[in-house]
Amino acid sequence: MTGLFVDERALRRLVPVEDAIREVARVFTALTRGEVEQPLRMALRDGSLLCMIARCDGEDGAVAKLVSMVETNAGSGVPVVQGVAVWFDARGTPRLNIDGAALTRVRTGAASGAATAALALPAARCLAVLGSGGQSWDQAEAVLAARPIEEVRIASRNRATAEALAGRLRRRHEHLAVAVVGGTREAVHGADVICCATPSRSPLFEASDLGEHVHINAIGAYRPDMCEVAAEVLSRAACVAVDHLPAALAEAGDLIQAMATGRLSEADLVELGQVISQRQPPRGGWTVFKSVGVAAQDWAIARLVYRRLVDESGELREGEPG
Repeated sequence: MTGLFVDERALRRLVPVEDAIREVARVFTALTRGEVEQPLRMALRDGSLLCMIARCDGEDGAVAKLVSMVETNAGSGVPVVQGVAVWFDARGTPRLNIDGAALTRVRTGAASGAATAALALPAARCLAVLGSGGQSWDQAEAVLAARPIEEVRIASRNRATAEALAGRLRRRHEHLAVAVVGGTREAVHGADVICCATPSRSPLFEASDLGEHVHINAIGAYRPDMCEVAAEVLSRAACVAVDHLPAALAEAGDLIQAMATGRLSEADLVELGQVISQRQPPRGGWTVFKSVGVAAQDWAIARLVYRRLVDESGELREGEPG
C-alpha cells in the first residue's frame, strides 16, 4: 500500500478538536449547496463492512474509506471499528493512509460539535453522555469545545469503560464535575446537551425525561433497525437536523421508525449545513442532530491532514507525521 500512514496519535496532533469542528461545519454547508460528490455509503447487509468515498467541487483531492464494524468484538480486546482511509491527490496518487477508526471518531465528534455550536443554547452547562464506547470521548470533547460545560454525566451498560471515560475527562478538564450515573434517565434529567453514542435498538430515554431546553446529538443508530431517540421526542422537537438528507432517509433508524408511525415526515427534517449557513442563534426548546456519518466529513478531515503534512511544492514535510 502506497502513501504515508497517519496513525491516531498523529491525526489528533495534526487536527485539534476546534479545527475539526470548523472544517466539518464548512463541509456541511458545501454539502447542502450541492458542492460535494458522495455516493451513498455501500455496506454489507449486516453492516459489518462499509465503504465511503467523497470529493468536493473546486478542491483538489478525494478520500476513500473502508471500515469494519463488528459489534461482537466489544470486550474482546479487538476493536469494534477498524479500517483505513486513503487520500488521493489531484493526480489520483494515493498520498496518505489514515487510521480509519480514528478518522471516524474525530469527524463524528466534530459533527456533533458543529451541531452543538449551531443548536444548543449558549449557556449550556450540563452534558449527558450515553454510551462509553469508542465514540464517547470525541463526542464529549467536541461538546466541551462548543459550549461552557461544567458538569458531565455518563451512563453506560459497561461500568468499567464508563469509569475510564470519566477519569480521562477529569484528568483533561480539571474544572469539570464528572459522574458515572446509574442509568440514562438520571443522566438526561436536567441536561442541556445529550450525546447518544450506542448501538441501541430501542430509545434510550422518553420525552418525559427531558427538560424544557435540550440539544441532542444522536450518532449511534446508523442502520434502519437501530434507534436511540424516541419518536415522540423527534415529533416534538423544534428542529431535527441531519448530516445529509438522502443518507438519513436511507439509514437513520430513529427517523425511519418515527416516519413509519406517522410521527415524523421528510418535511420535518433540515440539513445541518442549512442550519449553519443561516447563522441564526439557538432559540431553545428541543433540538436534535441525527447523524449517520457521511463521507464529506471524512474528506474534510483528511484534506486538512494532507494540507498540514505537505509543503508549498506538494511534497511531504521531512519528519512527518510522527
